[in-house]
Amino acid sequence: MSDPGGMVERLWGGAPIIAPQGEGWESGHTYNAAAVRLPPSDAPLIRGLLGRDPGADPARRDGIVAIFYRAQPLVSPGFPAPRSSIGLALFTPELRLLRRLPEPVMRPSEDLDGFDRNGVEDPRVTRLGDTFYLVYCGFATRPGASDLVQVCLARSDDLLHWEKLGPVPGEVNTAQNKDGVLFPEAMDGRYFLLHRPMVGPPSQFRIELAVSNSPTGVWRNCGPILAAPADPICRHAWPGAGSVPIPLGERRYLAIHHTGHRLKDGRLWYTAGAALLDFRRFSPDRPAAIVETSVERLLVPETPFERSRRNGAPVPLDCVFPCGSYEHDSHVHVVYGGRDSYTLAARVDREALLARLRDAAPRGCDTDAGSSSGCGEQPE
Repeated sequence: MSDPGGMVERLWGGAPIIAPQGEGWESGHTYNAAAVRLPPSDAPLIRGLLGRDPGADPARRDGIVAIFYRAQPLVSPGFPAPRSSIGLALFTPELRLLRRLPEPVMRPSEDLDGFDRNGVEDPRVTRLGDTFYLVYCGFATRPGASDLVQVCLARSDDLLHWEKLGPVPGEVNTAQNKDGVLFPEAMDGRYFLLHRPMVGPPSQFRIELAVSNSPTGVWRNCGPILAAPADPICRHAWPGAGSVPIPLGERRYLAIHHTGHRLKDGRLWYTAGAALLDFRRFSPDRPAAIVETSVERLLVPETPFERSRRNGAPVPLDCVFPCGSYEHDSHVHVVYGGRDSYTLAARVDREALLARLRDAAPRGCDTDAGSSSGCGEQPE
């Protein structure tokens, strides 16, 4: 079940770059983190984040990486599960810690009817010009009704203060939904959003693509683009979007994603893969045409920080869950959650990864727009 190519190098010996600490909001779990690379030309922004002049330290010659991580306390009295907030830690591109903020940059709502009262989860942060957009899963329980799980949006111009815009409008949140990821540039005046509706059994989940004339919506859903491959060891397998896609030029992108598996013995197993997306082939009625190729299991749970039973959970969880990536020194760095408890990091040579993707068989799913079934093979 390991990466057959051995392409991925875990950083810091596989130890967490962010781990739970203290007795409060981040004492239980710190995981599923977004990553934003800020170049040296962003000196005023970096200064505001670090609280000091970055120019005095040669470690800032390559800028910094802002990592936004999902954090939970051990317990949240009065709630069925610990509530998630979003914390911020600042690193060099080599992931040496510079500063970890003592308080969250985003908390769940205190409104009894708030759309994210039970948690702000799994952030992905996209920069468009001078504005940053944070796409996250807003979670709220409702007495006597099903839970609300929605793709939500916030924005900021300094990465410290965030304005919540609420659940994204349009056709994205017509069902329970999560894993929202906003592309890092507009194409022909249109913006694109990956998301993963939860319709039917997990083996019918698909990564889908939505389009809008604005990064804040209204969003029109085009339909599914990527399914999980069949796997004889699974009862169910399902995909989910990962980090913000990395531009390759000419409307092509490298997209890191994850695949969840419910194994036949009941265990949960999450792995990380990658896909090549080509928007030169985009058609609203055939969105899956953008998927050139996809490879699975670039990174699988192997270390003690990736394989274990989550605290208090009845089902063993072996998990690598990527939400952040950036480029540095010819490598793609991937920031990911380990077993829903820690933030970890790995890197892979960019050109070697692209070569492996070019050699892979074509992947994707080609169905009618708006459909959530019928693409890819079904697991047993």
